[in-house]
Amino acid sequence: LLVGFFGWCAAKGRGVSTAHKMFYAMCLTTISLLFMALAASFTDGNASKVSGIWLIGFYLLVTTGELMLSPVGLFLVTKLSPKRLAGLAMGGWFLATACGNKFSGFFGGIQSSMSPIGFFLVLAGAAGAVALVLRVMLPKLDETIKHYGG
Repeated sequence: LLVGFFGWCAAKGRGVSTAHKMFYAMCLTTISLLFMALAASFTDGNASKVSGIWLIGFYLLVTTGELMLSPVGLFLVTKLSPKRLAGLAMGGWFLATACGNKFSGFFGGIQSSMSPIGFFLVLAGAAGAVALVLRVMLPKLDETIKHYGG
């Protein structure tokens, strides 16, 4: 569906650049975490449960963001790295993914000491900070990607 959507945008003359796709992916991730913070606000301090529809909505948003981020990131790593270092650059991408998973485990460990709302707001803040950095860097990223054939 995403490939079709971006193809449709390109056919209409409104193509979305690779860097913008990464930015939109981080925005979707931030929105999904804010969505969970909203769901947590209905738990009365963890005293009650909310509908599973909240979790389905979260996964829909975060998976869409991931589907935009991961393939685009892998594409950029292979396209922008020097040919002789492409394998090393891919290894760097997967190392960064592993570090992110480790960081995810860290947050899972401290979740029980935080309120549900606070937990999701901290994660949303981190994802939002990455989205903000990407937003600031968009012109330079677009220029670099265009220059090196991404």
